[in-house]
Amino acid sequence: MVNKPQSSRRAAGVPPVAPAGGARRRRSRGRPRAGHSENVREALLEAARELFLRYGFRAVSSRQVAAAAGANVAMIRYYFGGKEGLYREMLESILAPLRSRIDAMVAREVEVDLGGLIAGVTRTWAANPWMVGLVLREVLPPDGPLRPMFLKEVAGRLAPLVESLVRDEIERGRLRSDLDPELIVLSMVSLAAFPFLAYQLTSRLFGVRLDEAFAEQLAGHIREVLYHGLAPRAGHTEERRQSR
Repeated sequence: MVNKPQSSRRAAGVPPVAPAGGARRRRSRGRPRAGHSENVREALLEAARELFLRYGFRAVSSRQVAAAAGANVAMIRYYFGGKEGLYREMLESILAPLRSRIDAMVAREVEVDLGGLIAGVTRTWAANPWMVGLVLREVLPPDGPLRPMFLKEVAGRLAPLVESLVRDEIERGRLRSDLDPELIVLSMVSLAAFPFLAYQLTSRLFGVRLDEAFAEQLAGHIREVLYHGLAPRAGHTEERRQSR
């Protein structure tokens, strides 16, 4: 059976296959040498980001990721447990700082700072534009292959924690007590994510940019909306207490 030329495969939206024969030097089996371990791991993550974004999660095989990274396919199972584990690690690598910050606020190790949290979210979107394409293609469609994992790892784990922080801010009198905490979280997520998810439109209509300066500008705007648009009105807190 004759393989399709690489140019034909690209035109058809199919990931290129690894070169046959000795075009690539075969790596020895077993665990990687200590000096190359982290390099191999990062190369696999980088190759996965590029291929998943270009061709889609379903269309890319573990072998194709390994070939693009110049690694043995066994290294994907060794480091990540498989292709889904590779995607999970892609998410974890960018969400870990946010998760740590949220956990520290919930544990009262640091002051609750929803504005700072929002800034972390906008910076994450701006610094990782590959996330936009992956979420649009693999998460948002009803049959998106990565939707269950995304809901579990991101929405299922982080949203309840952020909601608990919002409730704390309401109890402290910094946010209005007549508003639904879940809807406040939804507003925060929408304001921080939509400009990047709709980047093809928002970049032309509103000058959205994928850089840190714009991420900080957007975060500052959302912070003002959150703490002033949702702040208790004068006398409102006392009226609510008397009506209970």
